[in-house]
Amino acid sequence: MTFKGMAQLEGVELELRHLRYIVASARNGSFSAAAQELNVRQPIVSKRVKEVEDEFGVCLFDRSKSGASLTAAGEAFVVIAQRIIEDAERLGEQTKASGAGRVGRIVVGFYMSLSTGSLRTALHNFRKCYREIDVEPFEAPYTELAAGLHAGRIDVAILLGDPGRCDIFNSLAMRSELLVVAMPKDHPLADRPFVYWPELKGERFLVSHHDPGPDIRIILERYLAAPSDHPEILMRCLSRESILSEVGSGEGISLQCETAAGLTDLGIVFKPVHDGNGLTRLGYMACWKPTNTNPVVKTFIDFIDSSTDPFEPH
Repeated sequence: MTFKGMAQLEGVELELRHLRYIVASARNGSFSAAAQELNVRQPIVSKRVKEVEDEFGVCLFDRSKSGASLTAAGEAFVVIAQRIIEDAERLGEQTKASGAGRVGRIVVGFYMSLSTGSLRTALHNFRKCYREIDVEPFEAPYTELAAGLHAGRIDVAILLGDPGRCDIFNSLAMRSELLVVAMPKDHPLADRPFVYWPELKGERFLVSHHDPGPDIRIILERYLAAPSDHPEILMRCLSRESILSEVGSGEGISLQCETAAGLTDLGIVFKPVHDGNGLTRLGYMACWKPTNTNPVVKTFIDFIDSSTDPFEPH
């Protein structure tokens, strides 16, 4: 490594090795001991030290048969040289870590409904493992997340669905969540451990226009719609919390992801939905643009795809 702008020594720019030879000689008290430490021949160390002394017109070492000791000028030189060596080493380590995806920044997009629960745990665990990576959360609806991936404003987006839904992006299946029905505490089904889809026919469903509301509507129609019978679905421009508040007021029931079950102070209960084969689950996926060159993306994807569950508290 050379340092541009420093004095030239017989046509050769001052190099990091010159500084290493001088610092090693000062540390060991002799050129021969420095050469042994650096695994080079002693005449090479002596020559490089002499080149620097001749160029700057100073004597850095007092030579004697017993070794070499720093002069006053040498002591001042070594202080700065040591600092340059340490900075160069840090620069190299930082560059390698950045290229390996261990240092840097990543923008992770997600729906508002995912701001709590397993995703929050996963981001916490990732930050704990990679403290030199700045994770910037980005909460937005699906269309804005997809546009952000295209434009490079978002590195990874967590979306509802299975891999392949967005075939223009790379995708990885993530942990699924239970689908639950939020209902007032005095609802006839409120005492059940879970409810079956047919038991929900005739109910009024409150669904948010905000994501993943449109996907929730598709699920309701898939399980409850018939040629002559369609579920009553009221789309509202309300947040999840406001939808649940409406449920608590008796305006209807609402299909939600299990992360909503932590909101228990609204006079409502949450019951898993059974489809006859088992509890109904919603899958999520991580999506990223194939041409994204941010090394941290691979680190993040490898983390959530690791054998150790990233969604469990560490």
